[in-house]
This record gives sequence, structure tokens and C-alpha cells, in this order.
Amino acid sequence: MGPTRSTNWLEFPESGYPNVTNQSGHKLSRLILGLPATNILGTMDRNIREITYDSRKAGPDSLFVAMPGEHWDGGVFIKDALAKGAGAFITQIPLYALNELDLGSRDVTALCVENSREALSIVSANFYGHPSVRLDLTGITGTNGKTTTSYILEALFKGKGTRTGVIGTINYHYGDKKLSAPVTTPESLDLNRILNEMTEEKIENCFLEVSSHALHQSRVHDMSFKVGIFTNLSRDHLDFHGDMENYKNAKKKLFLDNRVQQRIFNIDDSVGREFAGEFKTDSFTTGIESNADFKAENIVLTKSGCQFTLKTPFGTGEIRSNLLGRHNVHNLLSAAAGAMVQDISLEIIQDVFRQIQPIPGRFENIDNDQGFSVLVDYAHTDDALSNAISAAKTFTEGRLIVVFGCGGDRDKGKRKAMGQSVLSEADFSIITSDNPRTEDPRQIIEDILQGVPSSASRDEDYAVIIDRQEAIEHAIHLAGKNDLVLIAGKGHEDYQVLGTQTIHFDDREVARSALRKRDH
Repeated sequence: MGPTRSTNWLEFPESGYPNVTNQSGHKLSRLILGLPATNILGTMDRNIREITYDSRKAGPDSLFVAMPGEHWDGGVFIKDALAKGAGAFITQIPLYALNELDLGSRDVTALCVENSREALSIVSANFYGHPSVRLDLTGITGTNGKTTTSYILEALFKGKGTRTGVIGTINYHYGDKKLSAPVTTPESLDLNRILNEMTEEKIENCFLEVSSHALHQSRVHDMSFKVGIFTNLSRDHLDFHGDMENYKNAKKKLFLDNRVQQRIFNIDDSVGREFAGEFKTDSFTTGIESNADFKAENIVLTKSGCQFTLKTPFGTGEIRSNLLGRHNVHNLLSAAAGAMVQDISLEIIQDVFRQIQPIPGRFENIDNDQGFSVLVDYAHTDDALSNAISAAKTFTEGRLIVVFGCGGDRDKGKRKAMGQSVLSEADFSIITSDNPRTEDPRQIIEDILQGVPSSASRDEDYAVIIDRQEAIEHAIHLAGKNDLVLIAGKGHEDYQVLGTQTIHFDDREVARSALRKRDH
């Protein structure tokens, strides 16, 4: 039996999405509704017990989705999945090219699609009954501010008494559950499973950080978002995207490839202005400098937080928050807009903003009684570093000492810009390792040093200490009264990647240990 040509699209029924999770079995014919298959071999009348994109996890009655990877073609694992009992598979490889599998003699269903990642997203949503429709999902994308904005939104909705969940860089959590976050945005199968678990736990609102990798790889393809938020765009991940245009277009996919009811754009950012001009329907804007729908005026930044006048289409009020820096005013604006378009009152926003807790690894204060300050921040791009340094300067009476590095096996082009940003703004800088991965940390630092201003002098303006623990200890040893030590790059992370090994390493723990040593 040879492959048969399918119809172009398997249509959804007029009644809407099938809630397959309530059925005793998952018929393959239901799971592939909406899937643009180009070729199909075998029966659609097949029960599917589970979906997997890892051939090692395939089993009897499973549907295996073979996805092309960075270094391999997922099709090579089809044979392994079938050996483990998979009853069906989806692939981008033309079925006629899979002769070695002898599909005609197997009791297996094969589907060929143009994009396996989009296919995984579609069948995953069908398998779990489209959970993005069954709760209110807010997607946040942009280079910086995603995590902080998601945590502010969580606090706002909790202030209203709403059951919430967060999926992002720090962890995935809802109710009393907390899961580690191997990536910012999970693969579509895992994402739909987590969202489905949230609905079973009666979670009403979920705040999802949507990374550019996830958008490029269709992990959130064709999902339903109550709100989509764009924070900003600056250089990052060009090792993956190639150039800023591709990076920008990946971010745009949140609004192009999904059903987004309300869109929010920061128009102080040039890409935000571009997006706002393109997506004019059901959109709101935020800004400080710009004439935006949600605007911050009369901003006062202090060492204890910020205050400003918040002007919105829903009313105007005075805001006070203990979040530090101008960049956090932008994050507060994005969160306020995302909340108010979902019926959170200005009064709740004012109350929650007054008492919101610092976000882990985001300008996180390391308490000490030695007369100077220590902050740990996740900033790992030149723009984020510049924002963090600018914020720190507003409340630093003494010297600003910055410890930073740059990750290995990633965009090498941003290293010089990071060096230039820090060395031109900090009073003293210590250049060290971040996650060097398989690169030589000395070479990474040499790349950073290309950005050192000609006026900067080694030992007088900066030092190079490859070992990150030694670098942090040296910075804290140097600090005097009213100084501030900013340890940038890793934030909440509790590991360091050296070569192919991952070791336990937490900037906050190292800083506290260094403070104790200095105290003795």
C-alpha cells in the first residue's frame, strides 16, 4: 500500500475544539484535526494513549512526532519509536523516502507534514483539550523584562483573589506546585500538559514568558492568549537568529501565529512602535517618553524604589513601588496595562505595587551590615547591563563596582558591546566567567576586552579574574562605605556550565559567603 494524498486541511467541527481529555480514548482522527498533512499512510481509526517527541519515551499506542534538531534529523529516530511500539508517527520527511522502514507491511499510521513543530503544537492542543482556551493566558515577549512583568502580573491577580500560575525563566509554578525550568518556554507538548494541569487545579490566569526560541520553533503555535505583551528588543540570541531582523520577526510571531485578544506594546522601544503601527486593532501602548495609552509621568527614582503618576484609559493615579530603576517603571507599566485590560482596578494596582516583593535574581538585595550594598541581577545583554547600572547609580553614593562576564557558545558579537557598556559606566569593573560552556573563558574575556574604552586602565578601572567565585569575593573585598557591588549575568541561576559539566553555583550564596569572610 502506497502513501495516499490527504486533503490539505483536516477541519475542526463547527462546535469548536474537541475536548478529547474527557474521552475514554484519543482517536488519531480527532488528534489531527486542523493538521495540514500532505501525505497519510494507514488508518486514522487508531487509539492513541500518549504523544511524544522523544523516541526513548515511545510505547504501545503512542504517537511519535519526529522533529528536526540543530544537529540531527528527527526522522532517524522513527525506527526506534516504532520498535518501542508507537502506533503512529508524524514527520517532515516524504513518506516515499522511508522505504527502509517497510511501512506498507507494518500496522502503523504515518503522516507527512511541512512543519513537524507546528504539527506537535496542534496535536498536543487537541490531546489536552485546548487548555489555552480554558484559562486566561497572558504571553509576554521581548528581550528584557519578561520575568519581572510576569511576577508583577501574578501579584496583581493574586491581589484580586485569583488563582494564578507562572511559566518562565525562574520556574513553572501554580497552586502549591513548583517545577524547575529547563527552558524559559516549554515545548508545545509539555506546555499544553502543564496548562491542562493548571485548569484541573482551577487556575484562572497563567502568565507565560514567550522566548524568541519558542516562537521560532512554534512551541506556542496557534494558541489562545487573552493578552500579549511586547516589552522591548535589543541585541541577544543572534547566535540562534543570525541577525536582528530575524530576531524581531521571531518576536512578532506571538501576534501573527496566535489568537491574541488584546495586544500591549512598549512604544518607547522602536520595534514596539513598529508593532503597534502594524497591529492597530485591539491594541494598547505603554511608554514614558511617548504619548502612550498607559504612561508614566513625574517619575522619581530613589534607593528605596520608584514613584510616578500612572495615566491610563481607565483613570489616573499615583504609584509607589519598591522596585528599583527606570527599567522597572517600564515593567510596572506593562503589567498595569496587562492587568487593567483584564478588569483589574486602579486601586488594586496601587495597593499591590506598594507592597510587591523583589523578584528572585532581579536586582535582588543581599543583606549585610557592612555599610555597602550588594545586588544580584540577571542582566546579560549590553542593554540590560546599561539599564541595571543606570538604575544602580541613582542610589549609589560611593563607587559602583560591577562583576560581569558573558556566556560561551552564544552570540559572540554582543561581548564587545557588553564590555563597552560596563567599562564606560561603572566606577570599577571585574570581568569574569559566566557560563563559558565549551569555550575557553580566556577567549571570551578577550572578546569582552575589545570593548574597553581607550581611556580605561587595567587595575585602576577594571580587573580580570577568570574564576567567578574569586571575582565576587574580590569585589566584596574592595567595597567601601556607601559603595554598591552589582553582580550581573546569572541572577536566580544556581549553576554554572563549565565545558560539558554543570556545577552548583549561586551568585547569591557566593556573595553571602564572601560577606561572612570579610566580617571575620
